[in-house]
Order: sequence, then C-alpha cells, then structure tokens
Amino acid sequence: MRLLVYRNLWGVTGARAAALAQIAAAGYDGIECMILETAHCRELKPLIRRHRLDYKGVIWTRGLTVAEHLASFHEQLARLRTMDPSGFTVIGGYDCWDDDDTARFYEEMLRIEEKLGLPLAHEVHRNTCLFHPAPTRRILARFPSLKLACDFSHWVISCERLLDDNLDLIRQCGRQAVHIHARVGHEQAPQLADLRAPEAQPYRDAFDRYWEIIWEEQARRGLAVTSLCPEFGAPPYQPTLPYTGMPVADLRAICDWQADRQRQHFAEWQTRTTAPRKTRRPAR
Repeated sequence: MRLLVYRNLWGVTGARAAALAQIAAAGYDGIECMILETAHCRELKPLIRRHRLDYKGVIWTRGLTVAEHLASFHEQLARLRTMDPSGFTVIGGYDCWDDDDTARFYEEMLRIEEKLGLPLAHEVHRNTCLFHPAPTRRILARFPSLKLACDFSHWVISCERLLDDNLDLIRQCGRQAVHIHARVGHEQAPQLADLRAPEAQPYRDAFDRYWEIIWEEQARRGLAVTSLCPEFGAPPYQPTLPYTGMPVADLRAICDWQADRQRQHFAEWQTRTTAPRKTRRPAR
C-alpha cells in the first residue's frame, strides 16, 4: 500500500503561485481544498498542472433539510468537477436529523457516487451526521459501502476524551476509510497549540494508534493507495495570543512537520507489519 500526502490550502496565505511551488517543493503529492469561486478554479488549475499535483476537492454541504444539503452538494460539485479532481472529501449532512433523514441523505450520496465514478469520502466531522461515535456506528452498519475520511479530532472533542474505549469502531472505520485528516486535538479543542511540543506527546501517540488501526484494515482490504492530509487549521482553529490575535505557532511549519512525521510513521509501520517473524528454536 502506498501513501499519498496532501496539503490543505486552509490558512495558506500570499500568492497562489508561490504557495503551490512551496507545497510541491515540500514533497506533497497534491492539494485538498474547497473552492468557493469559479475565478479561483481558473487560477489554481494551471498551477496544479504545472507542479504535477493531484487535486482532491472538498464539499461542505449546508442547510437544514436533506433537499437543501443535496442542492448545496450539487452546486459545489459542478464547480469542482472543472478541476479534474481525483475524488472528494464531503463534510455532509446535519447533526440534528433523525435516522430517516440521515438514511435518505446517504442513500442519495451513494447513488451520486456511483453515477459520478469518483470516490466520495465522508468526513468524520462535527455538525454533520458523523459528529459522534454513536450515530456513526449506526450509519456504518446501515451503509457498509460508504467511504470515510477519518478526522478523529472531532470525536475527541465531542466525547471529551480520547477514543481508546472505541477502538472497535475505529477498526470499523478502517474497513471503510480511504483518507485521513491527520490533525491532533485534545479533550477541549480540535487542535493542539503546537503538535511538536513535548506536552503533546500523549496525544501524538494516541492518534498514531488510531491511524495504524486504519492502515491495518486498509491493508487487509487490499487497498493499493491510501492518503493523508496534515489538516491543521488557521485561527480560530489555531490558538492565538490574547489581545494581538497572533497565532501561537507557525501553521505551515506544523503542517510540514506532521507530513514528514507521518511519512516516516507509515514507512515504519509498514516495516513492522511486513517483516518476517523469526521462529524460535526449541531449547535442547
């Protein structure tokens, strides 16, 4: 199984030409982002081609009813398809729907995906149908073919605890996951102030465990390619200093550090899981 690493343009500032050149130079395989205006599509598409980057679209549906969310999806899909995406991350649905509305939404999403011929990875995300382990468990049981983008920072904050009491559900997510958002959060916020700090170690270790479970299940499925995005966000996701509003750490440096760290983590995990086991000779 091969790992592709994407950079989200969330929080990326300055000229797009310089930003994509830096992203390509940092070794990313592609970019992942929402594009809210057609003019931005025209600007980004030649830059993506120039740097030989893949593009993964992000669609975030809005509204109160299923019909409104579907209309929002189609409006964004029409724009992002002009970018020749390899697939989509979908932040979709509404956390206050009942089971019937939730089912109607995902039934339609699966029909759209089949017709589209491109993967729709539904993100584990607050304010969507997948905001918490309990409804997600029911949804996955009903829709075993639904593809997932796993961002467990949302569950850690919605549950106000780490997820070691839900490892069976994380394993079920791995059976349906195609993409990971490798952001690390804690019980009170979706994002650590600085992932590199020594006090972040317990959270880094916990999230690494969850991602290894995802990889184990993907490898068991025979998935040829998996993907990951070190999706750390700009303020107000990123903590800031009082009065000045200045971020407490360099966002680009954190994303690049996590990208490098997870490339190494994935390689080490593959070595551990594929290395032949030595058989012990019986004592004489």
